[in-house]
Amino acid sequence: MKKLLSLIGAFTLTASATSVLISCSNDKDDDKYGNVFINDDGDFKITTEDLLNWYNETYGRLGKDPQKFLVQFYNIFAVAIYEEASKENNIFQGISSENNSYMNEDGRAFAESLKTQYGKESKASNTIYGRANTEMERARKEYLDNKKQGTKAWVKYLKGQFPWVTGDQTALENAWISNYILTDSTNSAYANLSKALGFGATESTWAKGYSTIEVNRTTISNLLSVFLTQNGNVLINNETLDKTIKEIATTEAQQISIINLVNALGGKNAFKSSNSSNYDETTNTENNGTTFKIEFIENTNDVFLNTLTWRTFLSGISSIFANSPNSINGTISQISSSNNNIFKYSDVETIRLADNNIYKDFYNYNARSSRELNKTQIVSVAPVLNSSKDNQKNNILSNSQKFLVDNYFETKKPVATSEIVLEFSKINSTATPDINKEISPAQFVNNANTQTELINYFEGFYQFYNAYVSSESASSYANAETSTSTGLTDFETFYRGSNKNNLWKLGQNQTDTGIINFLTAKNNEKLLTLDYDTTTGTYSNIAKYSVYDFLSSNPEEDKISTNDKWDADSTNMIGEWASFDQKMTNVSTDATNGKNLLFNLVNDLGRHAETEANSTKEGETAKPYKVLNAEDGIIAFIDSDGLHFMKIDGYSLLNSSNAEKSETSDDKDKQQSIAYDLLSKTNKELIPYLLNPKLSSGTGSDKIDEPTTIEPGINNDIYRQNIIDNMGTEFGNDYSKIINYSITNDYERFLVNNTVAKGFLSTDEDKTNLFYNFDILADAKATTSTTENFGLLSQWLWTYLDEILGTNGDYAELFGKFFEIEGEGIDTKAVYELIRVIEFNQEALSAAPLRSFRNQNDNWNQSVQDNYEKQVKDSKTSTAESFIPKNGLKIKNSSIIQSKHWKTDLSKSKKMKLIYNISDKWFNDEVIINVLNKHEGGVK
Repeated sequence: MKKLLSLIGAFTLTASATSVLISCSNDKDDDKYGNVFINDDGDFKITTEDLLNWYNETYGRLGKDPQKFLVQFYNIFAVAIYEEASKENNIFQGISSENNSYMNEDGRAFAESLKTQYGKESKASNTIYGRANTEMERARKEYLDNKKQGTKAWVKYLKGQFPWVTGDQTALENAWISNYILTDSTNSAYANLSKALGFGATESTWAKGYSTIEVNRTTISNLLSVFLTQNGNVLINNETLDKTIKEIATTEAQQISIINLVNALGGKNAFKSSNSSNYDETTNTENNGTTFKIEFIENTNDVFLNTLTWRTFLSGISSIFANSPNSINGTISQISSSNNNIFKYSDVETIRLADNNIYKDFYNYNARSSRELNKTQIVSVAPVLNSSKDNQKNNILSNSQKFLVDNYFETKKPVATSEIVLEFSKINSTATPDINKEISPAQFVNNANTQTELINYFEGFYQFYNAYVSSESASSYANAETSTSTGLTDFETFYRGSNKNNLWKLGQNQTDTGIINFLTAKNNEKLLTLDYDTTTGTYSNIAKYSVYDFLSSNPEEDKISTNDKWDADSTNMIGEWASFDQKMTNVSTDATNGKNLLFNLVNDLGRHAETEANSTKEGETAKPYKVLNAEDGIIAFIDSDGLHFMKIDGYSLLNSSNAEKSETSDDKDKQQSIAYDLLSKTNKELIPYLLNPKLSSGTGSDKIDEPTTIEPGINNDIYRQNIIDNMGTEFGNDYSKIINYSITNDYERFLVNNTVAKGFLSTDEDKTNLFYNFDILADAKATTSTTENFGLLSQWLWTYLDEILGTNGDYAELFGKFFEIEGEGIDTKAVYELIRVIEFNQEALSAAPLRSFRNQNDNWNQSVQDNYEKQVKDSKTSTAESFIPKNGLKIKNSSIIQSKHWKTDLSKSKKMKLIYNISDKWFNDEVIINVLNKHEGGVK
């Protein structure tokens, strides 16, 4: 029996909602095939034969408009998914989420969720069918109001649109609804699945997080009330005070009421004292931070309850009791009704942390010292025992969203960058250097400057390079506290973190004569991707290809030339050399070293035609960039605005991807939930520090000449980190491993988690605290467009089903789960050909970024060569010709493909190579015979 679909999205809407026309985009007759898909009662059906006929008549064997075909086919496929999920015995029921890292829930719950969204039976207003029905009613009212006619006219109008429907008004309106579901870009099956499994209308949300409570006066008062209700009969006297909680509070409800209070007031370690037997000063330390650590009780089986006495517990919730425990007697209910009531919020609030040595050096979530805190201010949020798993957390990825982001990450290969530029315009505001004509040291000198100004400039450049760029900081900077413990390299502290716009390593009091006035920091908001269009700004061709060449090789730090003999010909300072050389005579060692460093670096990056003096290995061309710091990922190149020192943000993580597939668990989900909620209530200035992994401080290889000793300024990042190290949370000073823990590629998680930070810091004021400004989730979402322009990764739906159904790249098997492949009346050859078209077009889409990368790279290299030939032709002297840039940078596809930086769980699922075994009878003279339409056509 043929498999039927009750709905198919093989149409485009060619008129407004009040003037509906079904179309298969056939050039000759737009509505010819509507009756193929809508049956006579206004509902939709499709058989494999219908599907094949639609494809052949609409797109033909030559594959006319393949993108549009895929848009329409995937909507058909999305309908098939909804239809299948609505069946009682559907193919999803046997899927286990434990064995599939991209399933949000088990197959039975997945199918039920889709069935509810579809709403074909319920017609609920928030379902696909419900929204379509509402829109039909609106269209009907609008039609009747405009035409000033009755219902008969509306029915007649619908009959004109759907002449093959033989039923009454209900059937005709059903046809309208079916058509709307298929053609409306916001309510199509594909669009709805994109929202359900991918990204919703606004932002990514993880809907399966555990609930927590925000700790404040109201919640603590409520928890005290619940405690009194559950434990009112508990007797408090000298005998019971030294019994444990579980000895007296024997029911689960009693114990939970106590646990929730303990958690809200700082966790189990807040109910210990330096005098108690269960306090160990050496435990729970992390790094050199506080000995106090916030540890929540997660269930009633926690061994802490076996040692927590009523005396210690009551001392932790009441200052009155703590000061005179022997004066309190009676049942808890009696005590709470007396003048000596110890169960009040005000009594908790008067417990000062400064009075207990265990809180020494502790800082809370708002960066406030324990010296000014009370017991109610230790934590901002606390877990709730037995809470439901239905709390939304923005920008925490669900498993199906992770599939989309993994797909984007592997295909586009995004890279975050930032840079410091020694700008031409700041060196000489009146000059207009043209790097198409010349790259020379002369462009980096303003000879109108005085000797003092030149000395300050070259000294400053030398000191900046050695303190911030070089991997080998000279011993003069050894007493400067490195920022690596904060998650930042010293280089980037110039433009992110608490030292922004301050070269703190060069001294506390920088003057206007320093190098800082010649530098511009760029914290790039856009991620660089393989198909990034270099004509749109942010990244030039030289930046793009230098970054990817660096990342696809095994970089070693480049040696900078060491020339110290300069003249007009080696600097292109024709007519100005004598004046400049005189000013630079008898200057400081740092100034001389700075001049030599800058001039050599510029000439090394000049992309000049090779001579004996600058030749590379035989058969190689000098690259247009230099690796200056292989540990921190800093390269240099010269672009139209000056000398760029570009850093690969998060570079240390590119080589540290986990080897194993991600595994989710309830325990990790609980940890992720509490970590997320803790972050949401944390001081905004601290969030970026907490979400970025700490860096190890290494050393470079080549010793450099030491610049003049400089007393560094204050590193404000270290001050922030000291607070973080003493916040005592369960996750220490680094939340980066628990937030979005299911992402196994560390660099991908870095990109996603800094998007999380962006979500927390959304106001204009808060944004100034961000380390990074990119948004990988917005970028990934943009690639799943539902329009006919079709986003790059919109084929995700097909590949996602392939993943969760375990068809392992066998598209024929996947197709066969929803459509008949063989049987009576089935054209098997045509079916396989259609599958081949789907596969071919999907592979073309997947390969598009790399193909774009290659084509743009070829075009740029050609433009560089063309420019060189033109400039040489126009050149007047051999000296001028020697400074014309000649070399581009050719990158092999294989080096990008083989790179392991962008591997995810998708890469770890081995896909079989699809081979179709089709009889030779289907091929004749290398021309595919269209047996459906009985004409020759197609491709070899």
